[in-house]
Amino acid sequence: MSSEFLFSFLMFFQVQIDSIRQSGFYQLIEEKYPQITEEINEIQSDKEVQEVLKLTGLKIDDLESFRVTVEGLEGISKMKELGRSPKIGSELDILFQAKVKGEINQDKLFAFMLGELENEDGKEARDRVEKTKRTNGNTTYMTIPVEVMDEEASSSDLLLAIRKEKNYSELMVGIPDNVNRALVGKFGHESLVSLDAMSDKRQVTFAVNVDPALWERPEFAANQQNPLFAGLANSVKGIRELGFSISFLEKSLGLEICVSCKDTQSALGLWTVAQGGLGMAQLAMAKQGGQAPPILNRVKTQAVDKNVFVRVEVLPSDLDQFAEQILPPSSDSPLEQAKSDGPKQLIGESAPPFEASLLDGTKFRLSDHQGKVVVLDFWATWCGPCVRGLPILQKVTSSFDSSKVRFVAMNQGENKKTINQFIKSKKLNQLTVALDKSNTVGKSYMVGGIPQTVVIDQKGLVRFVHVGFGANTGEQLRKEIKELLSKE
Repeated sequence: MSSEFLFSFLMFFQVQIDSIRQSGFYQLIEEKYPQITEEINEIQSDKEVQEVLKLTGLKIDDLESFRVTVEGLEGISKMKELGRSPKIGSELDILFQAKVKGEINQDKLFAFMLGELENEDGKEARDRVEKTKRTNGNTTYMTIPVEVMDEEASSSDLLLAIRKEKNYSELMVGIPDNVNRALVGKFGHESLVSLDAMSDKRQVTFAVNVDPALWERPEFAANQQNPLFAGLANSVKGIRELGFSISFLEKSLGLEICVSCKDTQSALGLWTVAQGGLGMAQLAMAKQGGQAPPILNRVKTQAVDKNVFVRVEVLPSDLDQFAEQILPPSSDSPLEQAKSDGPKQLIGESAPPFEASLLDGTKFRLSDHQGKVVVLDFWATWCGPCVRGLPILQKVTSSFDSSKVRFVAMNQGENKKTINQFIKSKKLNQLTVALDKSNTVGKSYMVGGIPQTVVIDQKGLVRFVHVGFGANTGEQLRKEIKELLSKE
């Protein structure tokens, strides 16, 4: 989180997963767009997800809902002058809650967490945390002391609580005071007025209040050369809260934006600007000779007391028009194919030469490995498909003679500490990681999206390029390496 743009805030996010699954509109798009199922299956097949599900005795479909509450405290505005990121406890308050069907096997879950802690920080850290485990009625608690956490990330203990009810279980993690309040029904987001103002049929909710000091920044100064922007700049200064919701209905999807202002005059001014912007968009489409998308004509704005609403009903026909923009592409879609066409121009060309530092401090020069098959995988720790793919690619490449095949994981833009923590947590100690901090190597290999895997033959020519990671990528790579080795 950048310290350049920090103000106190209260943010709330909630997704009611079970209600979404049961809606007619979700079932319609799931049938019409199989890539949604592909994405869900990828998540379920993740090794860590499978391990957690096995430990807890749950299935992925048992997750009913989750919510996150984050509060930026007053001290957060001083982070720039202190030269550090906000810490949990002193500048940030957090609370995570999840509700699942059935009963969580908490003993196995706690044992797993303690085992991971011991692997990373030793038995002393494990013993310190394990001593905090206690049960009171139908709730089991375990405290993670600040001493065993990264001192740059937290200045407070964290409390984990699992509560068992008759037909469901709740899991809560956060600052101890927040968890204890949540257990008695006080969640900390009650002051957000947009939560009461938005549709009561919603399943996805986001709300955040706005520090008035934000609007005093120079980028929000009025531009008198453009009346619309001048009006917008003046109107936004009255905004105190932003809300957004999604309602999955039987035959449509309801999208709603709620802007809460300091007074009715500010709300009316903002509504006037919103109406003007909508009208200008429709006029611009008409002047260009194009027909406005039907969804644009269904956008409705309304000012009610201190709130301004923008609402639109999304129909199945709208998805046909905007599917590529709002839905993940399927693995064989024209859009996904087009994305990978750029780097595939390298196929048949000499691999761009490079030298990069490895995580262990040594150097890797591509030219030193002429005569071998070299597999480069461009990745980052925050990339889900990368994380799923790395162990598989390493397993495939390590099954060949190391004097004939070399695998290098080209990390894109991350520091050594982040990568080392990832390697340790994933037990990938044998992985050869090269550091491409400024993405220089990535640019020469036309990396536009990650993961990207490049296979270079013994003569230094790029023979295969894969963008993304799918269920068959590992076996495809194995076949490609065998093909190149058979030509020796």
